Amino acid sequence: MDQLTNDVFKLPQEWYEEGAKNLEQGKFEEARNAFEKALELDPFYPQALCGLSKILWQQGNFKEAVETINKALEIDSNDPDVIKQCADIFIAVGQKNDAIDVLRSYLERNPWDVEIENLLKEWESTGLTSGSLPTTAEVGTPVEGKEDKSAADFLTEEGETQLEKNKVDRARMCFEMALEHDPNHAKAHNNLGVILWNEGKLDEALEHFQKAFSVLPEDKDIVFNSFHALVQAGYVDIAKDLIKLHIQKNPFNEEAWELYDSVSSPDVMMHWDPESLSKDVAEVYVDMGKKLSKKGDLLGAAHAFHRALMINSESKGALKQLGKVHKELGHHEEAVSFYEAAISVDPSDEKLVLKFADYLKELDRKEEARELLAEFLKHKDSPKVKKALEELK
Repeated sequence: MDQLTNDVFKLPQEWYEEGAKNLEQGKFEEARNAFEKALELDPFYPQALCGLSKILWQQGNFKEAVETINKALEIDSNDPDVIKQCADIFIAVGQKNDAIDVLRSYLERNPWDVEIENLLKEWESTGLTSGSLPTTAEVGTPVEGKEDKSAADFLTEEGETQLEKNKVDRARMCFEMALEHDPNHAKAHNNLGVILWNEGKLDEALEHFQKAFSVLPEDKDIVFNSFHALVQAGYVDIAKDLIKLHIQKNPFNEEAWELYDSVSSPDVMMHWDPESLSKDVAEVYVDMGKKLSKKGDLLGAAHAFHRALMINSESKGALKQLGKVHKELGHHEEAVSFYEAAISVDPSDEKLVLKFADYLKELDRKEEARELLAEFLKHKDSPKVKKALEELK
């Protein structure tokens, strides 16, 4: 395990650096893969978003490139690389005024940045021609010939059954056969790591946990096994970073917090600090939650909306969507509470008031619906609200 800090349990910074190196060498597919790996671990890594936007533009995915760089700009509008990439893309799509505005706005906040100041002057004097973005796509060849993963899944499940029966040798054989079919099978690597760890072969176990983590970095069992093995091997700092990444994605996981606390002294306790994120990031979470909701993942959507509220407690979008999610889940009191909170943030939202009144009517709480509509009309005239109120009388 001499190379542990170099190529085991890669963290976002390492994936980003690998992507930047590949991009510089013209290895676009490898660069894209590395940037995406960084963003799997940390969705709010502006430099990785910036790098990914360059690749998307290179491959002709112009709309995605613009969306990606805008996300980076929302997260960190003071990073010069993000600013240059954003301005470059605006110029390339013909939004020259927006490019100038981005640079000027940045310089108002960072007047000491001579490089950006010179870039602005150059572009203003030369008619704004973008010199860093490619004009043709060089898309790599897709990978073909994937292994048969159904056999690997079956063998891994059989190995887990044998492990439950304490038939370790049979289980090991199943996991090893699974990896012959699919060398990147995360669960097979994780299970084999557990067996090796129990046999005292910690270095070999860590190698398998690393491979499992590289495939499924969000899997709790893999993260927790990796954490404990790393601590036992003396790699406490890496273990701490690993569990911190898990907490950033799962801030309500008490077990993960306990693990982090176990390797942190009281004066350096880490807490996911939503105050360090801008309100724009909260809206990114709201957008994420809406997409999850449309796919039917209501619990996942609720989790995203709650994280948005941790960043901005007055996010009307998050409050309104939580009301909708809890309504669909049949949690009526919670739904009513969130709708009320959303209206308190913006009592002039006619559409929201009408929707909430209809919901109260469904719950046979007509008096509350009447009060809601009447209160709205005290401050704003609305034929729709008047009609709804009349129908309730």
